Amino acid sequence: MNVNILYLYPDFMSLYGDNGNVRILTKRLIDQGFEVSVTRRTITDKDIGFEDVDFVYMGSGYESNRNLAAKHLAQFKDALIKAIDDGVPMLFTGNSYDILGKGITSPDGSLTEGLGIFNFTFKEQLEKRYTGDVILADKQTGDRYVGFVNRAGVPDADEDLVFDAIKVIGNIPVKKDSVRRNNLLGISLIGPVLLKNPKLADNFVETICRRKGQEYKAVEYPHSIKSHAKTLKALLETDG
Repeated sequence: MNVNILYLYPDFMSLYGDNGNVRILTKRLIDQGFEVSVTRRTITDKDIGFEDVDFVYMGSGYESNRNLAAKHLAQFKDALIKAIDDGVPMLFTGNSYDILGKGITSPDGSLTEGLGIFNFTFKEQLEKRYTGDVILADKQTGDRYVGFVNRAGVPDADEDLVFDAIKVIGNIPVKKDSVRRNNLLGISLIGPVLLKNPKLADNFVETICRRKGQEYKAVEYPHSIKSHAKTLKALLETDG
C-alpha cells in the first residue's frame, strides 16, 4: 500500500535540517509496511494538488522565502483547507506556521497575507531574533516536546495556540505555541522536530495508518527515545 507525502517548498523552506522530518517519517512508514512516495512542489509549480495526499509537510526558511511561499500557496488555499477539514495529517514547522494565520507584518509595516486558517497575525521586528531552547506541553495529552526556536517575531494573539511553553531558555517572549486543526499541527520547533520528539512522529504514523485502514504496529526507536529523554532532562535542569 502506498503513502504519498506532499513536501511543500523543499528548496525554499528547509533550514535547520528540517528536511529530516520527511526522511524520518518515510522510514517509520516503511517500517509499517508502506511504500512511500514523496511529491515535491515549489513556487515554480502552477498547480499544487491535495487529492490522494496522505501527509503534507512544510519546513522553516528565511523570512523572505516564507513570504514568497505564502503568496504562492494562497492560490491553492481552498484545496488546502478542504484537505485539512478532511483530516489529512499535516506538519508545518518553524516559521512556516506563520502563514496559517491572517497575515505576517514585516518590520517595515508591510503585510503578507496569510491563509486565514487561524486568527493571529504574526508580527516581526528587526532589533533582535528570538532564539532558545523550549519545552512545550500539549494541553490535551500532557505530552512534552523539546526543540530549538529561532524566530523574527511572535503572534499577536494566543487564543488559537494549543501548547504551553513550560520552559524557555533564551529570549523568546511566549507562554504558548503551536496551532492545531483536525490533524494539522503547526509548531515553532526546528531541528528536525520529529527526531527528538518520537511521540509526535508516532502520532502522525498512527493517524496515517488509521486513515489507510491498516493496523499500527508499535516499533521502538531507542536512539530517538534516548535523545528526547536526555534533552528534556537537561532543559528541565537548566536555569531559564
